[in-house]
Amino acid sequence: MADTPQSTQANQDLSVEEQQRLGQSTASKMSAEHEAFMKLVLSLIDSKQIDVLHPDTFLKKNVYDALDEEWRGKTDLALFNIANLLTRIVEFRISSQTPDESPELESMIEHLWQMKQRIEEKHDVFKF
Repeated sequence: MADTPQSTQANQDLSVEEQQRLGQSTASKMSAEHEAFMKLVLSLIDSKQIDVLHPDTFLKKNVYDALDEEWRGKTDLALFNIANLLTRIVEFRISSQTPDESPELESMIEHLWQMKQRIEEKHDVFKF
């Protein structure tokens, strides 16, 4: 804990420009898997096959309709979280203020992948 005041003091000595620069995402090559998954999801969005404002479009409806009540509840909760994360990924990717590839974007994609896989371990319910 003794280092905390020094760290805080060091941050207060940074100019506004330096603080903004430190808060920016850095460009860094993503893994091929993450890049491919992101491109798949973005292509589904671009082609209007899925819509982040309508999470039910993420679903393979025939699979979802066959789920029992427990798995529908889990899937519904995942849909809400996936839609929020997809919105953040799309905003990050299209922003001129952020790089097309970065550790932050890769981390968001990894989190999306994990949320999706928790459901798809049992039921292949998503289009992506």
